[in-house]
Amino acid sequence: MTDSLDLSSVDTVVFDLDGTLIDSAPGIRDAVAVMTGKLDLPAPDLTTVIGFIGRGAPALVERVLHWAGADPSLRDRALAILLDIYDTAPLQGTTAYPGAQALLVDLHGRGMRLGLCTNKPAGPARAVLDALGLGPFGAVAGGDSLPQRKPDAAPLLHVISELGSTADRTLYVGDSITDWQTAQAAGVRYVHVDGGYQQAPIPDFAPTLRLARLSDLATSLSAA
Repeated sequence: MTDSLDLSSVDTVVFDLDGTLIDSAPGIRDAVAVMTGKLDLPAPDLTTVIGFIGRGAPALVERVLHWAGADPSLRDRALAILLDIYDTAPLQGTTAYPGAQALLVDLHGRGMRLGLCTNKPAGPARAVLDALGLGPFGAVAGGDSLPQRKPDAAPLLHVISELGSTADRTLYVGDSITDWQTAQAAGVRYVHVDGGYQQAPIPDFAPTLRLARLSDLATSLSAA
């Protein structure tokens, strides 16, 4: 792990969304509460929901149903309810982290190619980006953009290809073990931002750069 990066070898920065650029956990918890209410199931608290975030909506639903002791056959119905909530109110309980907008503007101004790779469905993800003024992103991959989801390398490599770049010239910025595993699978250098949704230590963790705050990335790049 280092405290700065050599910009001469980087022309592309791809970001995770939830827990990295935005704090969406309160809204996701509200959506889960509506979903479980419609299924007559107990609703997990915010801390529990945060532990379920990171592998996409289907995994979130499966984890909630397992936590509630519900019949796994409810999965498709529960997922349809959750996705409907995402589609109708993607901004509920969602805010950008301090410095997120300024960082993206700064990197874009330096000529960096910017991408987004998230397990959030692409439609709600784009709605959040537009509403919060986050970007500009030259390529966006959501959890439903490809057959594969993170931590499979395919979504990240797809974004990098869409940006006209290569893995060796890219940084992937995230907050979770899923993001770390995705970067490793894709052969991409990983920047980890503390304070997101990762609740437990990550085994054999060796990010290229570890930051206390998202806004520190610009300073770290400038220091190179």
